[in-house]
Amino acid sequence: MEKVVSGNFLCVNPEKCIGCGLCEFACSWEKEGAFNPLKSRIRIIHGRPFIHLAITCRQCEDTPCVTACARDALFQSEETGAILVDDDKCDGCKWCLEVCPYGAIRYDPEANTVVICDLCEGTPKCKEMCPEEAIELVTEDSEIMKSWSSATRKWIEASKNLVSMAEGKGAFNILEDTEEIMKRVEEKYRELLAKTK
Repeated sequence: MEKVVSGNFLCVNPEKCIGCGLCEFACSWEKEGAFNPLKSRIRIIHGRPFIHLAITCRQCEDTPCVTACARDALFQSEETGAILVDDDKCDGCKWCLEVCPYGAIRYDPEANTVVICDLCEGTPKCKEMCPEEAIELVTEDSEIMKSWSSATRKWIEASKNLVSMAEGKGAFNILEDTEEIMKRVEEKYRELLAKTK
């Protein structure tokens, strides 16, 4: 697996993401020792019927969350560029949540601290577990914009097909490739479960 270097951040390609949630399980297991999406540092947002978005820290160069922290509890790793949290300094004020333009920071009420993707110290587990290889390491926003543009065209076409089918003007296979996708998902779930033993 490729190692993260400073300047890289995780991007989830919306055209490839199927919303299976494996990234959330892999993250919560790696960081919290529990299969609990609520404890994940990456979150899936479902826009039915076929839009799935995963949100995670973009490791911003200007780091608005770091700037907003009055207690200097957030800092950026020189090695990976990841935003890290000093739990001893964080008092749970949540100012960083307010300024994050991506909604990528989570507050943990049990620990009274914030939780941010730290890129798994250079080897992101969510990327490793994604059955559709939808999670990519990128260096520029332009790469994200290309995938969003392509996904938007795909969603519009799929919407038109659904409307045509509902109006009785034809049919299309909405389950195309489903069997192959589910096989890949099952393989990754088994791989993840094997890591817990």
